[in-house]
Amino acid sequence: MEKVSIGPATLYRGDCLEVMEGLAKGAASMIWTDPPYGNRNNDGDLNASLAAKAGRQAAAIANDDAASMRRVIEGMLAHAVRILPEEASAICLCTAGGGGPNGPLFAWVADRMHSDGLAFFHCVIWDKVNPGLGWRYRRQHEMVMVAHKKGGRLLWRDPKRAIGNVISLSAPKTRVHPNEKPLSLVRTFLDLHALAGSVILDPFMGSGTTGVAALQLGLGFIGIELDAGHFDVACSRIEEAMSQCDMFRANEKTRPSQTGFDFPPQ
Repeated sequence: MEKVSIGPATLYRGDCLEVMEGLAKGAASMIWTDPPYGNRNNDGDLNASLAAKAGRQAAAIANDDAASMRRVIEGMLAHAVRILPEEASAICLCTAGGGGPNGPLFAWVADRMHSDGLAFFHCVIWDKVNPGLGWRYRRQHEMVMVAHKKGGRLLWRDPKRAIGNVISLSAPKTRVHPNEKPLSLVRTFLDLHALAGSVILDPFMGSGTTGVAALQLGLGFIGIELDAGHFDVACSRIEEAMSQCDMFRANEKTRPSQTGFDFPPQ
């Protein structure tokens, strides 16, 4: 296991179940994560192309077969129940509404997030604007499953704020990870849920998008990634985000005042 600290971010290279086992209760108040979907869709050309651009050897997405995906998601959620405080949010992306070899995975994730100490709260649709390749019903969305601890309260920053449950944002045009999500999508959810001083935990960190969003919003971050290549990319992206935040703070006193704008941006 490798541990790297970058400002308020702590990054671990290792198995998320092993790392989470060592995290204390209250170490994070919110989980935002994008686990493997269990379909091995990204073992091929896209993964190889991105690895070649980065000058590294391509590796299959870890735990992306059906059985391993279920094992790591179930284990991650079990640890989440212990780690999260009574007011918390657990948010997990999952595949679109199709069937296939894995069955209705979205239904399995929702059911799993409503058992063993968690309470399912809502399903938000990420509309990717442009449909993917395929035939019949072409996939244009993914689902974002939201839960909290059973008997606890959902972490929600502004009790007067409301938002529709369909969020339309295009997928990133350029990626460093085959499953990379838009930074603006992650920021939207962190901004809705996280309080000032909250720590965000991402057990499947990938290329570090969640960490970048957390630092931009002035939040703490714990990220875990198994793949060494993606871990290195995440460290570089989060270091860059941290340096930009430091530069912004250094220039605050000489910057003209802007009504309604504070750092970190909310």
